[in-house]
Amino acid sequence: MKSDNDPTILVVDDDANLSKTIADILRLKGYQVITAATGVEAIAAAEHAFINVALIDLMLPDMDGIEVMTRIKHASPLTEAIILTGHASMDTAVEATNRGAFSYLLKPYEIDRLLRHIRRALDRQKTQQEILWLASFPGMNPNPVLEVDTSGDITYLNPAARRIFPDLTVGQPSLGMLGDLSNAASNEERQVRELKVSNATFEQFITPVPDSCRIRIYMLDITELKESEAKLNRINQLLRTIRNINEYLLVAQSEEALYRFICEAMKELEDINGAIIGIRLPDSTLKPVAWAGFSEAMISALAIPTEAAISGSVLTGSAVREGRPVIIADIEHDPRYLPWKKIVRDWQLKSLVAVPLVADGMALGELAVYSGQRNAFDEEVTHFLVEVARDIALGVHALRLDKRLHATLDSLRKSLDGTVETIASMVELRDPYTAGHERRVAQLACAIGHAMGLPERQVEGLRVIGYLHDIGKIAVPAEILSKPALLTKIELLLVRAHAQTGYDILKNLEFPWPVAQAVLQHHERFDGSGYPQGLKETEIILEARILMVADVIEAMVSHRPYRPAIGQDVALAEIAAHRGQLYDERVVDACIHLFTEQGFQFDNHG
Repeated sequence: MKSDNDPTILVVDDDANLSKTIADILRLKGYQVITAATGVEAIAAAEHAFINVALIDLMLPDMDGIEVMTRIKHASPLTEAIILTGHASMDTAVEATNRGAFSYLLKPYEIDRLLRHIRRALDRQKTQQEILWLASFPGMNPNPVLEVDTSGDITYLNPAARRIFPDLTVGQPSLGMLGDLSNAASNEERQVRELKVSNATFEQFITPVPDSCRIRIYMLDITELKESEAKLNRINQLLRTIRNINEYLLVAQSEEALYRFICEAMKELEDINGAIIGIRLPDSTLKPVAWAGFSEAMISALAIPTEAAISGSVLTGSAVREGRPVIIADIEHDPRYLPWKKIVRDWQLKSLVAVPLVADGMALGELAVYSGQRNAFDEEVTHFLVEVARDIALGVHALRLDKRLHATLDSLRKSLDGTVETIASMVELRDPYTAGHERRVAQLACAIGHAMGLPERQVEGLRVIGYLHDIGKIAVPAEILSKPALLTKIELLLVRAHAQTGYDILKNLEFPWPVAQAVLQHHERFDGSGYPQGLKETEIILEARILMVADVIEAMVSHRPYRPAIGQDVALAEIAAHRGQLYDERVVDACIHLFTEQGFQFDNHG
């Protein structure tokens, strides 16, 4: 029995048979349905009744579907639109999305998939309606809401604002805490600003209060979002730098040129003031041979003491002696640096990390990197610098042996291996329950590639892709990754976003394989039921089709916080049952052959 509260779906299609079929199915599912054969009819229908979701054919007899959608949403902004078409075009899909379409489906489409899109569109519409409702009742809003009059004095604080900003009170001026609102008070349009308060970042939505001389400020805490963005930017920057260094190793003509290039590359990193490379001389002193961010006069002022006299200096030598990275979080207040206190202050050096340059077990020297920020060198950056130091040492070793081309190509490959494994370990550090997952997925993906007869170069790409496929999880809160229970809907969406996040991290890096694309697609499925794009069959690249099978098998045979290991036989039965439906037939056959005929086993020792 239908109710006035049932969502209303508008079906806009000039194919009468298809329109009737969809309408009948939707009515059986409990929706109210209105049909229209032209754009004009659709717009008129939307003007007379609220439409929850409009299913709009792209090619209509009187106008295109995107124009119909635009005019409907102008009249009813909360209406969600799904564009349907048999004419695939990426440009059209992008335009439809930019103009406000919820999604874009190609004909012929499965009715179950269409119903899923409708449900998701209704979920988003419900969320938007709740936001608007909360805006009408600021006292119930879980985020801070304030009101300010034309003189800049606070006239209202909701409970959330009082809790989060205990120093704010009604009647006090707002300028010190909320910034200059003088322009906002005279502006009738809604404004969006960012505001830093202590260590938190808020997004301010500033809007006039109707029929009053006040403005209302809705504040949303976006601190974690900003921190995630900063972390992703830093990872991208580190990856690009490693790539540039590895490429330079192929063409370096001398040790001096290599040292200079490394220092300049370090200087370009965010919050880095400068870098110095010191090479160990026969008398065990360290001689600065390359630097960036410092003048020659500044380098001369360092007056490096002999090793026996060193208790600490700007170019410490301690990393060489101890054979490990040495981090000084606050140089200026470190007692070991009293002799250099004036230099440190004048040069505005706040923190330091020094890493040894070691080749064939012998310390060649030291790379010291300085920041103008205290505590600038965390675990991720130190891992990165260790990789750089290894690259330097390998490059120098190759040059000294006069086998530059062969040795440098080999070091590039090893460096890439180490870099990829180090990056994968960052995810494992945050999710210890899946430690080794990336390595085992890479191992199985390579074995499947060999079984399918792929070229060795392509198999090498599968190994890199396997190690990096979950890098996007670095942006997922650790407590969600290790949660020993089923995830909520919101938590699941955050985890699912890791495919897109991983793509965003890797997309601007130049690999000789489609690494970013495979990472984006590794949760797609052969029948189009996967995410994030709903691709199907050959729309999914081969590397991603191999990776998805390897990922499923490894996950099922391994323990997880929320369940014990399911077992190899069940895992193989799972992919066999969905062969040709969820997974590529060739990939499934190769995987099953590996386990049943060749006795494949995961290497759990790394």
